[in-house]
Amino acid sequence: MRDAKTFFVGILIPFFLVPTMLFIFNFTMGGTEKSIAKNVNIAVSSKNNSFYKFMSAQDDVTIVETNNPGKSLDSGEISSYIIIDENLDEKVLKKEPFNLDIKYNKSSMNSLLAQPMVSQYEEAYRYVLEKSSFKNYEELEQINKNKFNLGQQQNDQESMDLSSMIFMMLVPMMLILYSCFGSSSTAAELGAGEKERGTFEPLLSTGVERSAVVIGKLFATAFMGVLSSMFTVMGLFVYLIVSSKNDNILNNFNIFSFVELLTIIVVISVFFAALNLTIGIYAKSYKEAQTFLMPVCLLVMFPSFFTYTLDFSNVGFTDLSIPVLNTICVIKEILSNSFNAMHFSVVIAWHLVYIFLLCLVMFKLFKKENIIFRV
Repeated sequence: MRDAKTFFVGILIPFFLVPTMLFIFNFTMGGTEKSIAKNVNIAVSSKNNSFYKFMSAQDDVTIVETNNPGKSLDSGEISSYIIIDENLDEKVLKKEPFNLDIKYNKSSMNSLLAQPMVSQYEEAYRYVLEKSSFKNYEELEQINKNKFNLGQQQNDQESMDLSSMIFMMLVPMMLILYSCFGSSSTAAELGAGEKERGTFEPLLSTGVERSAVVIGKLFATAFMGVLSSMFTVMGLFVYLIVSSKNDNILNNFNIFSFVELLTIIVVISVFFAALNLTIGIYAKSYKEAQTFLMPVCLLVMFPSFFTYTLDFSNVGFTDLSIPVLNTICVIKEILSNSFNAMHFSVVIAWHLVYIFLLCLVMFKLFKKENIIFRV
């Protein structure tokens, strides 16, 4: 508590930054999703066919006439351009396969969000053709009586899926990030910072065992990492409760889930504290320590992307042995209500091994005069 401002900033920023960021993201994305759900503008290559009549009948679809569909797609005037197969109706009546080529603008958010909705209308059109027996063109003309309202349904499903995806991506990443980042400043201060202030000499002259000094610094460093992670979790759950879009995620949690999550957070925080403190002791100045520690805080985010498509049932011993990656696997198992006690135990055991090895490195560095007294 020597530096109260740094202490409170270290716990308040994780608490407020994450939910604020998520609310802004959902607000901007939500506006676009609602706009797409109400109406989507498309263009078609030809009008004299049943698909055009089917799409014209939908309340949340507007067919725009354009002489240059490519330009209209690039400018955002339309969200998709559909190239309809020649002689479509003739092929439909003969029950021959036909093609509907849907073009999108991959650089446009509106176009990307409209893609699932337009694809669903294509599937609905094919479903109507399959379930109805059209014998002639006159009967096929009546296809416009089939109305669907896929926009709102698609919007609700996408919002729920997007919220779940954000949760499953950001929670592990932010927990790992703040477990590392929360202890980095303290590690630099208790290592290289003491060299610059010249306080190592009087500390070591007290006769205290150097291993005890290292362990004390490790606990102090880990404390900030644990606090940052805990407040990150609190901020995320505040967002989840207020947003009301993630009831299915919240329902997966109970007291055991919180204990499991807290345990893995404490262990990974101690691991990062040991790693950061080792770097802090080795660095000759506070500035150099910060230079070394910054890449570490950035690199720990990458494993969260590698585990995005990971099948928990196929997690192997190798995945559970790699630092950070194994922790993210366990966190995602907890969040998805698929907790595996064996995986949890293996990850805890490996981190205890890594912490022990890092402590040995710190003890060795602390015994070298040319390391702890170099400035």
